[in-house]
Amino acid sequence: MRAAEWINLVFFSFFVIVSWLRPLTNRRRIAIVAIGTTGIILIVAAQVAPQFLPPFPVSVARDWLPAALMPMVYWQAGRFSSRVNESFQTRLQWLDDKLLRGWMPTLAAKPSYRWVAASLELAYLSCYALVPMGLGVLYLAHLRRHTSEYWSVVLPATYPCYAFTAFVQTMPPRLLETDSVRPSTGNIRTLNLWIVRRVSIHLNTFPSAHVTATLGGSLVLLRFVPNVGLAFVLVSIGIAIGAVLGRYHYTADVLLGAVLAVAVYSLQVFFL
Repeated sequence: MRAAEWINLVFFSFFVIVSWLRPLTNRRRIAIVAIGTTGIILIVAAQVAPQFLPPFPVSVARDWLPAALMPMVYWQAGRFSSRVNESFQTRLQWLDDKLLRGWMPTLAAKPSYRWVAASLELAYLSCYALVPMGLGVLYLAHLRRHTSEYWSVVLPATYPCYAFTAFVQTMPPRLLETDSVRPSTGNIRTLNLWIVRRVSIHLNTFPSAHVTATLGGSLVLLRFVPNVGLAFVLVSIGIAIGAVLGRYHYTADVLLGAVLAVAVYSLQVFFL
């Protein structure tokens, strides 16, 4: 079993077990178990598939399987939602007020900021595609052999964000009337909001899973495909800034997410 499959198996199983230990409604518990069971079945199917199918297409499918399992782990974690941790949320808001309130209104008043905000919203929109695109880059560069290293950074950096969110819930700053930063409007932002309303768990992930996944994957590309990796890193930075200024995340989410991604990447490069 590949490292990425072990990681997914552990997290699916962890959430299933914990769902029976926490006071959840039957509907939520059934959803957690159903998602976890589906994920585990897919992982097991990947192990037995070579007995019935040609090895090469099965191997390729296993390369891409984590891209399908990641949102499943995210939705599984989201089913633990119970009540917002007001104290922790207040701390996140307080830090944003300290860091952003003094200069954001002035910046937002500048005519050029409209284009900056639109660019950052576009960068944030790319967060959904950037991780599978990174794997595609490895394929196009004939570096498929590094698929394991790619997922061994992306998954360990991202899944702790989901796990923390399962137990400590906060609302995204864009949904809080008390938030001191008002993002710019525009067509791209409208599209982003439409997407998060339909596919997100409507909770804030701390640290930001968007940052850990995209930056973690981009750092791997920077190592193996430097020119493309640099472009991916720059887009990842745009995602991080756009997440804060668009109020999809708090500043602390993004900063800690970046630290976590760099730490996991460094651990893989220097110690594994």
